[in-house]
Amino acid sequence: MLPVFALLGVLLLLNFVAQRLYFRLDLTKEGKFSLTPASKQVLADLDDVVFIKVYLEGDFPVGFKRLRNATQDMLDELRSYAGNNLQYQFIDPMADESDEVKKQVAEELIKKGLIPRRLIESKDGYSEKIFFPGAIATFRGREYPIILLQEQMNQAPETVINNSVAQLEYQLINAIQKLQRTKRPQIAFLDGHGELEEPYVTDIASALRPYYELHRVNLSQTLAISPAKYDALIVAKPTKTFEESNKFKLDQYVMNGGKIFWFIDPLIADIDSLNAYHGAFVTADYGLNLDDMLFKYGVRINPNLIQDLQCNPIPVVTGTDKAGNATQQNLLPWVYYPIFTQHNHEHPITKNLGGVAGFFTSSIDTIKTENPQKTILLTSSPYTKLPFNPVQVRLDIVKEKNNPALFNKGEQPVAVALEGKFSSVFKNRLAGETMQMIDTIEGLSYREESVPTKMIVCADGDFIRNEYDPLTSQTKPLGYYKFTKETFANKDFILNGIEWLIDRAGVIAARAKEVKMRLLDTQRLQKEQTYWQFINIVVPLVLLVVFGLLFNFWRRRKFVG
Repeated sequence: MLPVFALLGVLLLLNFVAQRLYFRLDLTKEGKFSLTPASKQVLADLDDVVFIKVYLEGDFPVGFKRLRNATQDMLDELRSYAGNNLQYQFIDPMADESDEVKKQVAEELIKKGLIPRRLIESKDGYSEKIFFPGAIATFRGREYPIILLQEQMNQAPETVINNSVAQLEYQLINAIQKLQRTKRPQIAFLDGHGELEEPYVTDIASALRPYYELHRVNLSQTLAISPAKYDALIVAKPTKTFEESNKFKLDQYVMNGGKIFWFIDPLIADIDSLNAYHGAFVTADYGLNLDDMLFKYGVRINPNLIQDLQCNPIPVVTGTDKAGNATQQNLLPWVYYPIFTQHNHEHPITKNLGGVAGFFTSSIDTIKTENPQKTILLTSSPYTKLPFNPVQVRLDIVKEKNNPALFNKGEQPVAVALEGKFSSVFKNRLAGETMQMIDTIEGLSYREESVPTKMIVCADGDFIRNEYDPLTSQTKPLGYYKFTKETFANKDFILNGIEWLIDRAGVIAARAKEVKMRLLDTQRLQKEQTYWQFINIVVPLVLLVVFGLLFNFWRRRKFVG
C-alpha cells in the first residue's frame, strides 16, 4: 500500500504546484502559439473588459472551420494574459430564418465596417449564402471592426486561409490597442505645394479618421512644425517647388523625431495628356527641389518611368466605321500602369499584402550609408524597362507586341522604409548667427542629426489617390481600378505604413508572423500508399497482439508458476 500512497502524494503535490506555477510551452517551429512581447503588454494594460463578437459560427466548408477554430484558439491564448478583461462570443448572424431580419442584420454589420462574403453551395442544386468572416470588438462603448479573412488577389483559397490564420494575433491586438487609446494620434496632410486636394484623398482619410485626428498643414503659413503636435505627416503628390524655408521646417520636423510618409512623382505624366495631345506626350520634371533632401536621408527617386509587363490594361479603340467613329474597344496591357506584387515578405507593412496598383511610377535607388536602415518594401516585376526623362509616352504602344527580352532591367524598388538616425540636409549650410536666431524661436530648435525616427518613401504619388468625379462628386475606393473592377491593396499598404510609423508599442510586429503550410507530398503519398497503410494499420495491431501475449505470459509466470 505504501507505493500507492506515495503515488497519490506525488500527484497531489504536482497538482498544487501546477495551480500556482503558470507556464505555457509552444513547440511549433514558427512560434504559432507565442504572442509577441508587445501583444502581452497591451493585454496586461487592459483595465476594463473588451468583448469580442465573432461572426464565424455556422455551417462552413473545412477552410472556414479552420479559421473559426484558429480564431477561438487565439482568443483563448489572449485570455490567458488578459484574464477576465477579455470576453468573446461566437455568433451566426444569419441564423434567423426571416429574410427581412437577415437583411437588417447584414446592413448593420456593413455599417460597422465588416465585409460580406458570398459562399456558393451546390449540394442540392445552386444556393448562395452570405456570411461575415469578421468580428466586432467593444470597449467602454466604442467599437472596432476586425477583418478575419485577409483576402488576396490571385491566391489559392488555402493560402488565403493560412495567411488569415497567421494574421489573427495582429488583427485582434490591433483592435484592442486602438480601443484602449485615450488620445488619438495626430496625422497631418501637407498642403501648399500642389498636393492632392481633399476629394482625391477622401477614401484613405475616411479609413484613418475613426482612429486618428486628421489635419491639413500649410508649411508657408506656419513658423515651425513639431512632432509633439503631429505624430506623422503625409506628403501626397506635391506638384510645386519646395522653398528652402519650407524644406527647413520639414527637415527639422524629422530631426526632432517626426515621421513622414512620402508619395512623390518626379515627372509630369498623366493619362489625360494622351487625349489632350493626340495620343502622345513627353514627360517633364516637376522641379520639386526635394532631391538633395531625400538623398541626405538615404534614397534617390529617379527621373524615369517604369514600364512593366505585369500591368493593368486600358481601353483602346481597335475598330472604327467609315466615318471614323469608334465601333470597338478592347482592354490592352498598359506598361505604365504596373501592378506591384513583389513584396518584402519579412516586413510587417507588406507581409501577406495583395497587389498594389501603380500609375506612371518611378524607381528608387538607396544610398549606401550605415544610417538610417533601409528596407525595400515594393518592387516591380523582373520584366521591367526604365526609360529616363524626357520620356515619350505613346498610346499606340499598346498595339505593339512586347518583347520580354527588352524588359531586362529586373526588379526595381518603388517603395522604401527608412528607420534610424537621419542627417540634416542643412548640416554645415547654416551660419552660426542663423542657428542662434533659430533657437530663439519658440517651438523650433536646430538639430544636425535626428533622434531615432522613421519614414517611408514611395515613387508614385498616385498610390494614395482615389478616383473622384467632380461632376457627380462620387468617390471610388482607394485601389479600385475602374476598367477591370478590381480593388488593389493600396489602402492596406498605406494603413499598414501609418501603423508602422507611429506604433510605439511595436504591435505591428505581429503582422510578420508566419504559419507555414505543411501539405502532404501527394506524389510520394501515391507512390508509397501501401507502405504507409501498413505502418498505420497493421503495425499497431501487431504491437497490440505482441503486448497481449507478453502480458499473459508474465501473469502465468507470476501467479501459476
